[in-house]
Amino acid sequence: MRVLVIGIGNPGRTDDGLGPALVEAVESWSLPGIKTTINYQLNIEDAADVAESDLVIFVDASVKAGAPFDFYQAAAAAKSRFTTHAMEPESVLALCRQVYHKEPPAFILGVRGESFELAEGISEPGKKHCQQAERFLRDLLNSDSLLERCRQKAAERRS
Repeated sequence: MRVLVIGIGNPGRTDDGLGPALVEAVESWSLPGIKTTINYQLNIEDAADVAESDLVIFVDASVKAGAPFDFYQAAAAAKSRFTTHAMEPESVLALCRQVYHKEPPAFILGVRGESFELAEGISEPGKKHCQQAERFLRDLLNSDSLLERCRQKAAERRS
């Protein structure tokens, strides 16, 4: 199974760097079949990487997530925006479906961010949330039947 883990965020805006920090941890695990990428924001070009994957996990900081994080399945949905320079995961999935005729299962790991100031480094609460999300993601990526486990965990986090 080809798994893509995409970290989204700007490390120069404190907790906005949670996505990149978590994906850097995933890179260090050197897990077979796991491809990682880190972007400040999602772009139309990301649809090509998504199309080559069997499963996608988007990792981003979130002010809406419950602490320490939310995990849920994403569905393709074209969301109109003024620019295509920053896209939502659902829009990348919709573009992938439209252009490549593929829609791999995708999930969003939204890590609760508390501070988004112009500064390097993650806040103390953000670090705690990141540590818990890291344990969750490591357990998830090391499990058998990854897709079923993702669906199960998404259902558990939503209930």
